[in-house]
Amino acid sequence: MYYIKDMKNVMEMLLSDAGEYNLILGSIGDFVEKEIMPSAKKIDQEGIFPRQNLEKVAGQGIMAIPFTQDYNGLGLPYPVYIAALEMLAKACANTALQVSIQGMVCEGIRLFGDDKQKKEFLKEKGLAEGKSLAAFALTEPCCGSDANSIQTKAQLSGNNYILNGTKTLITSPGEAGFILLFARTDKGVSSFVVPRNTSGFDVAKVIPKLGFRGHRLSEVHLDNCTVPKENLLGEEGKGLEYAKHILNSGRITIAAIAIGIAQAAYEKAISYSKDRSAFGNNISEYQLVQEKLADMVTGINAARLLTYYAAHLKDKGKNIVSEATQAKLFSTEMALNVCDKAIQIHGGYGYTDEYDIHRHWRDARLLTIGEGTSDFLRLLIAHLSLK
Repeated sequence: MYYIKDMKNVMEMLLSDAGEYNLILGSIGDFVEKEIMPSAKKIDQEGIFPRQNLEKVAGQGIMAIPFTQDYNGLGLPYPVYIAALEMLAKACANTALQVSIQGMVCEGIRLFGDDKQKKEFLKEKGLAEGKSLAAFALTEPCCGSDANSIQTKAQLSGNNYILNGTKTLITSPGEAGFILLFARTDKGVSSFVVPRNTSGFDVAKVIPKLGFRGHRLSEVHLDNCTVPKENLLGEEGKGLEYAKHILNSGRITIAAIAIGIAQAAYEKAISYSKDRSAFGNNISEYQLVQEKLADMVTGINAARLLTYYAAHLKDKGKNIVSEATQAKLFSTEMALNVCDKAIQIHGGYGYTDEYDIHRHWRDARLLTIGEGTSDFLRLLIAHLSLK
């Protein structure tokens, strides 16, 4: 069962009319277990972009959950979306990561795009539903967390912006139809929606990496990349402000992915500990194993409460900067710890490919870095607390 009791209890705590949503989430849980989970190991081992999974996910309306019907969305509460994303990550983290990125880009267009852009990209191009895929390009070789130092230039020339520069560590830009990209204009950092097939947009190389092997971490070269003036998102010079708002939503979805990964590793550890015998007993009967399992499930449930609470506040239109940041920090570090314990419980088998347990640790390792490192997030939380 993917829609577990602990998730259901939190939803009933947050939503007064949770009955209908429980039925929806139960159906999504059955779907991801049957249709998405079976391919997860192969996607990781063979480095396959999960396009078929994403088509299935889009067909089920999962990407459309948080967006209004104006954009062919479903208009359901944000915690429902987060619960669906957690289950998706438990089934296949590679698939869930693209859904998270998709949601971030769509949220940016929803918040800061004009009516024409919202209609064109969210509805007509199908970004809100997942019919077209999206990527997010902020990081450059010179800077990650220090986004104000980006060097990619965007020069206005007539009715177009001419972009020149390099983006790096970008997740699957070659698979996306549209890239939300940040570049520096005369007024400061600005944001643009760039179609992948734009002349001068080149995915120059793929960077080998530890986890999330279903995605190609890429370097993008922009060589006189010509983007129509109307593809400027919002106002010139406000790109960093927009990025901060976009990342707040992204941090909640990354937290949900971390919880899903941890839940998968925990359940494998539970099952293995009941089956594995040592010194005449199942290892689940030994107190040191029980200690690990207790810490694992406690961490998962604590992270879930933090994350769904942040999702609930977002749904109510509250300021979520601190809560989203706390959820991302706690959940991602929890997932790394849970996955490490799961490997330890599996012993030598945990280090092998056969038992498919180290995949979860490798995927979790990214989450403490991407969309705000744990170090940076601690500084941000402290800064907000001291204001």
